[in-house]
Amino acid sequence: MIIYFTYGFLFAYVTLPGVLLGDLVFRCPSCTAERLATCPKVTALCAEIVREPGCGCCPVCARTEGELCGVYTPRCSSGLRCYPSVDAELPLRQLIQGLGRCGQKVDVDVSATDHQAANEVVGTESPFTRRPAIDAWIWQQSAKKQEEINRKTKMRQMDESRTQWCNMSTHGQRGECWCVNPLTGVHIPETPIVRGDPNCDQFQELLRAMPTAAPSR
Repeated sequence: MIIYFTYGFLFAYVTLPGVLLGDLVFRCPSCTAERLATCPKVTALCAEIVREPGCGCCPVCARTEGELCGVYTPRCSSGLRCYPSVDAELPLRQLIQGLGRCGQKVDVDVSATDHQAANEVVGTESPFTRRPAIDAWIWQQSAKKQEEINRKTKMRQMDESRTQWCNMSTHGQRGECWCVNPLTGVHIPETPIVRGDPNCDQFQELLRAMPTAAPSR
């Protein structure tokens, strides 16, 4: 009995970490020939061709300076980086929504920023009003990490400003989005379900025509 128990304990000790690690580590599926064969051809004249964001395999045009960018969009061209606007109240959300802008890459001088932070006097002013533009790179990295966490937990996010619901992305593909009544959360039947922005602003007339009573619990 003791021998069986000992062997069982050793087996669990060896195999359990691998099982747990498999749940924690996320790996993109490989770009097989079958997946590449389904990619549409790039017909536009691109200054630079890059791979799809996330776990995508298909070639797409890189975003140029001044174009919209974000976590779900193709990356910016070489020498550029995606930044939120300077006056953005929620820079992470802006990047997740793809409302950032490609701009010239600014290298972060770590020693200079540390020296500035050490000599800065703490006051009542909001830190966003004094944050240098170079810190936008840090916000972009944080946005990517947050997107990974949301994808693993399979959570849904509701965009109140655009009255839409979206499923989280999987395998590099953005989740499906649809328009809802902002007061009830009910899907508007006349609106499409698409992978991307369903442009719910154009359905304002339908929103006003829908019942405004809260959903029954």
